Amino acid sequence: MAVKTPTFKLTLGAVDFSLLKLKKYIQSIEVEMTSDGPSTFKIVLDDCDKIFSGGAECVIREGDSCVISLGFIETEVPKMIQGIVTGVKANRKEYSRMYYEISGMDGLQALTRGKKRRSWENIKISDIAATIANECSLQPDCEDSGEVLPFVVQNNLTDLKFLMEQAAMIGFEVKVEEKRLVFKKPVKIDTGLILTMKPKNSSSFEPNECMLQRCNLNSSTMQVVNKVVVRWYDPKQAKAIIAECSKIDDKMGGKETAAERASANNPDTTIQISDTPVYSQAQAEALASAVLNKRADYYLTGSGTCEGNPKLKCGAKVKIANVGKEMDGEYYITKAKHSMKVGNGQDYGYWTEFEVSRSAR
Repeated sequence: MAVKTPTFKLTLGAVDFSLLKLKKYIQSIEVEMTSDGPSTFKIVLDDCDKIFSGGAECVIREGDSCVISLGFIETEVPKMIQGIVTGVKANRKEYSRMYYEISGMDGLQALTRGKKRRSWENIKISDIAATIANECSLQPDCEDSGEVLPFVVQNNLTDLKFLMEQAAMIGFEVKVEEKRLVFKKPVKIDTGLILTMKPKNSSSFEPNECMLQRCNLNSSTMQVVNKVVVRWYDPKQAKAIIAECSKIDDKMGGKETAAERASANNPDTTIQISDTPVYSQAQAEALASAVLNKRADYYLTGSGTCEGNPKLKCGAKVKIANVGKEMDGEYYITKAKHSMKVGNGQDYGYWTEFEVSRSAR
């Protein structure tokens, strides 16, 4: 397997660390992406020459923009995150150099500032998401949620928590890409296979395959159900709203779904949701489907570390091979932490830690 040389591009405010004279001050770069919250970054700088603490040449402060790209000289160096610096920490120990830790988040951090109480009438959730995007100086990229709701309340929640709750009810996701607030159905179902991961003792590696350093995969049906029933009462029409869902959207090439496996030697694994207000049959059906598929994703889960790969982002589909017939197959990335550490030896270089899930086998 060919040896590749890790590299990066980094700008913090007006400071371009891609320049050779500044590149030597980078000790490590971490970018952590998650499917249920803001992506974060942490950069450690060596301040041996007091270039950051001693003058105005390279001053880095909270609120500065940050753009990080990671990759390899031999292939590509794609952009990983565009965010805002939220913290600067100076570390100084006796008889050692001073280090600066720069931390921050992507654009979702703008949705975490303060809790709000407000309400809307006769509006779509996607229209509320667009309104919140504009309030946070983000460009709205919202898929039409379809249903016009008579009344929606944001009850002492941050904008992010509120949108996450609303998105979970209709099977949408919330994320920021550069300066766009994305409020859509996950695109993972239509995404092709990104790459194949193999243990490092595999006999050979193809160009679109990467080496697994470690991998832990687990199966459990404790969170899985075979049917979700949503019940609510509509006082205007004086009738019950009832919706059921027992079909998982994506089997990921597997022959047996999580719901089918959960039913083995169990009389019934149906759950009922009757504490969440719904205003129409369509909204109840969307909620039932979202809950069923969310629980199915807890069936096969795992974590691991592989050689650094910038393609590994939340929602990407990967294939894990040569780890056992029962566990081999396609998985979705649910969390990825990209770490580049300058130096030589074990644990140095560019590595990606990841978490995965799968709803069938």
